[in-house]
Amino acid sequence: MLMTLLIVTLVLYLASAWMFLRQVAQTPETLVASGFLKRFGLPLLAVLAHGTMIFFQLERDHFDHLNMASSLSIVAWLLAALTLLRGKSAGMLLRPVIYLFSAFTVLLMILAPVDWGATLSPQRGLVIHIVLSLLAYGVLLLATLYAIQLLYLTKILKQRRAGVLSHYLPPLMSVEHYFFRLVSAGTILLAIAILTGFVFLDNMFAQGQAHKTILSLIALAIYAVIVILHKVRGVRGRVIVISSVVASAILTLGYFGSRFVKDVLLSV
Repeated sequence: MLMTLLIVTLVLYLASAWMFLRQVAQTPETLVASGFLKRFGLPLLAVLAHGTMIFFQLERDHFDHLNMASSLSIVAWLLAALTLLRGKSAGMLLRPVIYLFSAFTVLLMILAPVDWGATLSPQRGLVIHIVLSLLAYGVLLLATLYAIQLLYLTKILKQRRAGVLSHYLPPLMSVEHYFFRLVSAGTILLAIAILTGFVFLDNMFAQGQAHKTILSLIALAIYAVIVILHKVRGVRGRVIVISSVVASAILTLGYFGSRFVKDVLLSV
């Protein structure tokens, strides 16, 4: 059953990505006529199948372990779900990338041994910390994708190279507005996740945890500065966008860097 569900999930994600890539060459009238099922039905089914895959994969090990592959797949599922819930044009260019990335993480999750990774404690506080951490990372990673899209849109509009994409490009202000909303929400979630770590975990600066904690705090500081500068002084533009990409890279290194060493290098 798991292999059948895997094939269904991969086909749905690949079909969704292909569908959105084909829309680049279509006119606005054709896009409207493409129908709800093609534009949102397939991605919705893919997200539902992906979520079911994650549940069954973790259930195989009785929810005892959470490895890097499963964590990455959960983050990808969050990205796909968030873009689907958005349902507007601001993230249309990102959807094929997110769907392909999600398909890759589903395959990676199935290939990785289920008993890899950190042992999950039944302690409720630890579960809350993990859920908040993954949710914060997913929101901030989506903000990073919007930041990259913002840089791309600014570049092609300045150089007047939109061409066939002109009818398909989301409004620049809409992308920027949603980017700052994501950064603000993600920063709050990250702060709460780190706080729950200090409350529920024995020692956030213990061996094996210190670098993750330090890098997460650095990323949080950068995100907090971005939010404050934008809210108080209205700062925006290239520097803010690049700073968010840097913060996301630091956060990724802190979480998945340690997971890669523990789950892959030390398991060989």
